[in-house]
Amino acid sequence: MSDLFTFDLPIIGNTKDSDIPSPEEYTYWVARNNRCFFIDYEICDDYSLIELGKIIIQMNIAEMNIPKEQLKPIYLFIHSYGGELDQAFAFSDICLSSRIPIVTVGMGAAMSAAFLIFLSGSRRYAFKHCNMLVHSGSAGFQGTAEQIDEAQKNYKKQLNQMKDYVLKYTSIPEKVFSRNRSKDWYLTGEDLVEYHVVDKLIDNIEEIF
Repeated sequence: MSDLFTFDLPIIGNTKDSDIPSPEEYTYWVARNNRCFFIDYEICDDYSLIELGKIIIQMNIAEMNIPKEQLKPIYLFIHSYGGELDQAFAFSDICLSSRIPIVTVGMGAAMSAAFLIFLSGSRRYAFKHCNMLVHSGSAGFQGTAEQIDEAQKNYKKQLNQMKDYVLKYTSIPEKVFSRNRSKDWYLTGEDLVEYHVVDKLIDNIEEIF
């Protein structure tokens, strides 16, 4: 791995208190050194997901000269109930275009926009009790009549993009998707396997690595 992404973690007891990272910093850098990242938050306007996308881009740039077959995967552990579609699509595009393989792992919940992110993995795993949800979402519009009309058109466009995306990266039949899209469609473990949403349901973390 490039030196750009190494980090020497201090040994507690051998450093001043001011040199000891916070628990959040410690967790972050251990995860980063292991190429593991966690999407365990709502996808909203704090842009945490976009910041993670920047890191994936930086890692691709730093490792551009490494032969593709020697690249170590990036692992994304997902526990999220979703959020903004625009951010989910932007991040998914980064993952799908990544030269470094992206492995997505569903743990607990990968719903709505987080479900789209899960599908961006080149390999996809889920723990057996992970809940996944597909739905058309909801939206509220404000502004002039013209602005509301344009916002509604854009929202319908997003929903069609979501449909095309889900159908492309799974084997869900279009009729099945259309029949379920207007409701909260919870996918069972059997559904996840049958429709090739996951490569494998797991109960042992060693199966991921």
